[in-house]
Amino acid sequence: MRQQSFFLAALGIGFFFLGIMLGLALSGGVVWGEIEARLYTSFAATSGLRTLECPLMLAPAESGIVTATFDNPTDELVKPVIRLEVSHPGSARQTSQTLSLAPGATQTLNWTVGTDGTIFSKLILVSVYQSQYRQLPSRLGLCSILVLGLFGLSGSQTFTLIFAVSILSLMVGGALWLLRMRSLGGPVLGVTNAGGVLAAIVLAGLLSSLPRWWGLTLFCLALTVLMIGVIISEFILFPTVNK
Repeated sequence: MRQQSFFLAALGIGFFFLGIMLGLALSGGVVWGEIEARLYTSFAATSGLRTLECPLMLAPAESGIVTATFDNPTDELVKPVIRLEVSHPGSARQTSQTLSLAPGATQTLNWTVGTDGTIFSKLILVSVYQSQYRQLPSRLGLCSILVLGLFGLSGSQTFTLIFAVSILSLMVGGALWLLRMRSLGGPVLGVTNAGGVLAAIVLAGLLSSLPRWWGLTLFCLALTVLMIGVIISEFILFPTVNK
């Protein structure tokens, strides 16, 4: 019976660790891409283009749709030039077109982006720039797309799979640990509480990566690394009996 409890607890730790690693890899990949997109672009603008939408992930050889909506809040006809820049190894591919927007009008543009623009083997970096036209200020939208496909799945299916497995592993691992260790106190209670905090931070990082709140995701990643360091230091390297 004792061996069974130990096995289930160890299995719970394994599942929990898997969930943490998958969550870190997925949210870390999103943050890495968003930072690279800001470093890679050749454009500069006075304001951000918040309507830019990109796929979070594409499988190799898959293509995706990038969309952006442009509006004209001024009281005159404007004709801004819209430029799309997609990363390519050693260079960048640019396309441009001119819009004609009446006062108060909006227009949505779509572009097809393929994985032929992959850099670092795992990223597609996209920049959409709207030039200044009279009273209309210049705008810049940036995004990144991770390139990964598992088991023949599409990029969105792969992202969903990793996301779901990470959360499921955290839940299963935590449940197995609590099932076998809930009656114990001391160090076990301390590491259980610390693990719960760690899981919450990883979950927050995963959720914040969906809308590309990369600043919050980066903060969660830093907290995750800090919590892992605390757990290793307090409960593995230098455990004490009276915690």
